[in-house]
Amino acid sequence: MRVTVRLSGSLAQRLGTRQALDLDAGATVADLLDAVARSAGVECDATQTLAVVVGGTIVPHEHALADGDELDVLVPVAGG
Repeated sequence: MRVTVRLSGSLAQRLGTRQALDLDAGATVADLLDAVARSAGVECDATQTLAVVVGGTIVPHEHALADGDELDVLVPVAGG
């Protein structure tokens, strides 16, 4: 299946702001984040704090993806 991902923060700096990824049928958000981490050359554990939005809703990492999904991967921002 193919999904489209919009990236932000340091991931966007490394990979660009938009990517289409091919994943196995039944892939979850966690699988997607692992694929993004590998592409960016970062540890997969680093993706545990990322928020993923599908259809305007933040979804858990166990959320099953569907072919054609468009997702936003949000990197947490610190500061005040």
